[in-house]
Amino acid sequence: MKKLTVFLGMFAFSATFAVAQDSLTQVLPLLQAQTRTAQETQQVVHLFRTTQDPEAVFAAGASLVRIAPDKVYEPALFNEIISAQNPLKSAFSAIILTSMGSGYEEFSPLLLDALHSDQPILRAYAAGAYALLRPADKAYTADVVRLYIFDPALAQRAANALTADTPALLTLLKKQAASEDPQLRAAVAAWLGTLHTPQALALLDKRAKKETDSSVQTQLAMSLASWPEQALPLAVKGLSLPYTKPAATTYDLALGFMTGHSVSALKTAILSTRSNERINALRAAAYMAGVLANPDGFAYSTDRTFDIHLLKGLLPQITALANNGSAEEKKYAQNTLAQIEKLL
Repeated sequence: MKKLTVFLGMFAFSATFAVAQDSLTQVLPLLQAQTRTAQETQQVVHLFRTTQDPEAVFAAGASLVRIAPDKVYEPALFNEIISAQNPLKSAFSAIILTSMGSGYEEFSPLLLDALHSDQPILRAYAAGAYALLRPADKAYTADVVRLYIFDPALAQRAANALTADTPALLTLLKKQAASEDPQLRAAVAAWLGTLHTPQALALLDKRAKKETDSSVQTQLAMSLASWPEQALPLAVKGLSLPYTKPAATTYDLALGFMTGHSVSALKTAILSTRSNERINALRAAAYMAGVLANPDGFAYSTDRTFDIHLLKGLLPQITALANNGSAEEKKYAQNTLAQIEKLL
């Protein structure tokens, strides 16, 4: 079987499926849609089968994994495997069919080939499908964890096949939490944010104290913020950390993503006698303003208007630091005021 690593070596697929081709850019909304009509599904399948652009194959294939086509398309997908004219199409056809519940043991060699690709995203999808076919083989669990970034539903199905219960899943995630690969650490952080167990929260807190990669810090912060009542005390403790430390940034971000839940704690910290706590609180307030100004801010706030009102309640204390604080406090306070002004 022709090796996928040779075929894919020159291509770097992004996690967001960003592509340069105008034709593919035009259909991205269809590929990224949450639902599709029968006619739209036919369009995606047609694109997958006819395009020779590897990025289009990948984008359409991943879309068909996320929203499975009707079983009437199974023969066409089988044909892509049998013809073996395009290794990437063959691999994704096997992944799609397996995700549809039509996986066969004969697909295993093809999926194993994809699992040795130098493309992490392809390995992730192949690992998800392979886990459904051969759950006893746990050699590729790291790629199953990575899959969560791209297709949480398939990743969860694969994990269900590999693990017996939530504690077993947590063990799997814990093993990858300290990986040298930041993308993998980010996937662990994202997945932990959905578990909402004390053990998951403890692991998020442990990683927040150690993480230095900015993208992973942001994911850790969002996951902590997804459980605000329980994570708030942990994030508030972070206000006492030196604001120059990476861990302080992670906790400040978490407090920002918690929006209205953390405003009272930030007010207390801004009025603290310790300059370091005041600066951390100012940074968290600036992050919060950025979250609430974002069009997707509703994802982090149950009542955006009310949370903006709460944040604006900090203006007198922030303004006082902007006028009378130390040089560092003035700098951060002025930036926070500028961020809040965007909400006014």
